[in-house]
Amino acid sequence: MVRYLAVACCAVLSLTACGSGTKQPQAAATCVSPKAIAKLEVDIAAMRRAAALPRKNTLLGNAAINRATDQFLNDVDLAHITNLKRNRMIDHAAGALANACEQCFQALEAAPPIPNIRMGVRC
Repeated sequence: MVRYLAVACCAVLSLTACGSGTKQPQAAATCVSPKAIAKLEVDIAAMRRAAALPRKNTLLGNAAINRATDQFLNDVDLAHITNLKRNRMIDHAAGALANACEQCFQALEAAPPIPNIRMGVRC
């Protein structure tokens, strides 16, 4: 009886030790640059301001929307952030351009790193 109790205690202790590691959040923290996130948030704010300006049609938007979208796409490609954060920032940018520029929205829809996220590439 004592032998079974000892084996059960060892099994419980080994199972609790398996989930106690915190390596993954630390690895994610090293891939994220706060400066890059701040720059992308400034770009998204510029896109919101540009979307509020008048435009002739919603297919092409206006020059300010196009410049802001190009700047954001360039900055998000060069940003030192995780792919999940990159995907989320692209979602925020697409939300900023809702019904303002269809071609800009399509460019943002094509930008998320979905294959990298699916394959498990973090940075």
